[in-house]
Amino acid sequence: MQNQNQTLLKLIDTIPDLIFYRDLDGTYQACNQAYANYTGRPISKIIGHKLHDVLDKEEADNYQELDRIVIESGKPHQADMWLQHSDGNPHLYDSVRTPLRDCQDRITGVAGICRDITERENLRKLAEAEDYKYLAVLKVNPNPIVIYNMQGEVDYANPAFIKTFGWTMEEIKDRKMDFVPEENWPETLEMINRAKQGESFSNIESLRLTKKGDKITVSISGAMYRDVDGNLQGSVITLIDTTLQKKLENQLQQAQKMEAVGTLAGGIAHDFNNLLTAIQGHISIIQLKTDLEPFLEKKFSRIEKIIARGANLTKQLLGFARGGKYQVEILDLNQVVSDSLELFARTHKDLTINTNPAHDLKRVEADHGQIDQVLLNLYVNAWQALQSNRKSTRLTIETSNFEVGHLHHLELVPGNYIRISISDNGCGMNKETLKRIFEPFFSTKQRDQSSGLGLSSVYGIIRNHGGTITAYSEMGSGSTFNIFLPAVDKVAKKTEKNNLKVVTGNKTILLVDDEAIVREVNREILSELGYQVIDICNGRQALEIYREKGNEIDLVILDMIMPEMNGAEVFSKLKELNPKVKVLLASGYSVEGQAAKIMDQGCSGFIQKPFTVELLSNKINKILMAK
Repeated sequence: MQNQNQTLLKLIDTIPDLIFYRDLDGTYQACNQAYANYTGRPISKIIGHKLHDVLDKEEADNYQELDRIVIESGKPHQADMWLQHSDGNPHLYDSVRTPLRDCQDRITGVAGICRDITERENLRKLAEAEDYKYLAVLKVNPNPIVIYNMQGEVDYANPAFIKTFGWTMEEIKDRKMDFVPEENWPETLEMINRAKQGESFSNIESLRLTKKGDKITVSISGAMYRDVDGNLQGSVITLIDTTLQKKLENQLQQAQKMEAVGTLAGGIAHDFNNLLTAIQGHISIIQLKTDLEPFLEKKFSRIEKIIARGANLTKQLLGFARGGKYQVEILDLNQVVSDSLELFARTHKDLTINTNPAHDLKRVEADHGQIDQVLLNLYVNAWQALQSNRKSTRLTIETSNFEVGHLHHLELVPGNYIRISISDNGCGMNKETLKRIFEPFFSTKQRDQSSGLGLSSVYGIIRNHGGTITAYSEMGSGSTFNIFLPAVDKVAKKTEKNNLKVVTGNKTILLVDDEAIVREVNREILSELGYQVIDICNGRQALEIYREKGNEIDLVILDMIMPEMNGAEVFSKLKELNPKVKVLLASGYSVEGQAAKIMDQGCSGFIQKPFTVELLSNKINKILMAK
């Protein structure tokens, strides 16, 4: 029996947990080596000694109270306790005290076992810290993230998800989310199947519904996640809201498309201007040479009106093209709108027209004729849309000052703008029509109705004035067009109309133009006006002639657009040969862009094709008379 007791004591000594037994008086009756190590005393200095003789007073008082609770209750007591170990470091122990009883079931003392759980606690805290770190990453992530369990129910959604989609965590926790539009289920099911097979997916474009029922475009990425044992636990899904990005991409694509077609339109307008210049020139020659009979005078007058209409069409083309502003001036858009409506209202008395002009409206720098063209085009479009709504046809025009920020619109630089809003209560447009409304040659009109550049010319004119135009419409609810033009802090100049008369001369003019029909007719006009003319078809020959006869040449009429060497290059070379050279620049484009740069470099004057003989002769005379 004694040998068995010795074996049992040795076995207990090998246990790393602290084991002790105290009687009702708090005297140690037994303990193992681990407990002795904890106290820093040998076992012989513990057994037979009181609690307060072995431990310091505070610790002994605490243990004595715990022993009392166990003895009085007759039940075990468990607690996690930080104990100061003899090695000088605090250790966390899982402490269990149990009452000991004799054969008559009387409590004779308290037995205790304390397991060191310091490392486990440190690991728990480390795991909690890791969990907190990952949770913090999810919380601060600007992209919406949702975590599903294996049943497809929401375990967690980060603040960005809550903000984007509108549901609270309480509304979606442990529930399946029904926010997939019907038409987007095919790609959604494909993502689910891929995830279940352990595959990840990324950047899949789809649509999702918000709590309010709005559809937003999202880029979806996701994958399944596993626990430490490799078991599937659920999926982590990221849904990046790309609605604004898609809108900006569409705006950029539209802008690039319009720029490309604008370049084509500019080339067409240039050639058309040359044709009009030639036709106008020949009429001018006939008028200069002949006293026309009333009948012929009337016919030529009709032809000139047709040429003027052709010139207006060219203005539309140039307005659509890059650099297509004609003669800009400081405009009060309230007055421009009022004047254009007065003309329009006379022939559309069936319309109710309401205006709401801003009283403090800023000014814009624009071509008056082209802005009129834009407004009348939009008025007519609105009137045609109103034909299906005969009960109440209403057109509303408002003006206002508008400040554009960095994120308002891709095509506008931040700053102050004037906004003109033109609204109707007509039939409206569907989404597909609305997407294409500003495309060249796109029209909803029937074949027998007028069509052409349409709203694409409106778009081009406004873009070339540094602004933009947007459209909003719903079927059956009318349409609203918003025009934005840059505001300027300038005062409008008063201009007086002059009745020009033909002015003759006798100087020598070097005429440079690559278009034969334009060069020939202008040569004849200049000859009729009394000038000696040297006509050249390109810039290189013009420079050679000027090197030979520069002292005999009084004026150079220089075409702006020419192959090989354009007007800007020729002008620069002429200035090198003679800094005082007099040059009249001619172009189908306005005195903007490159032409403006040439004027700033000292060019004597500018004339825009097509031009009348009266205007040409006065321009020449003014330059030649200048010192």
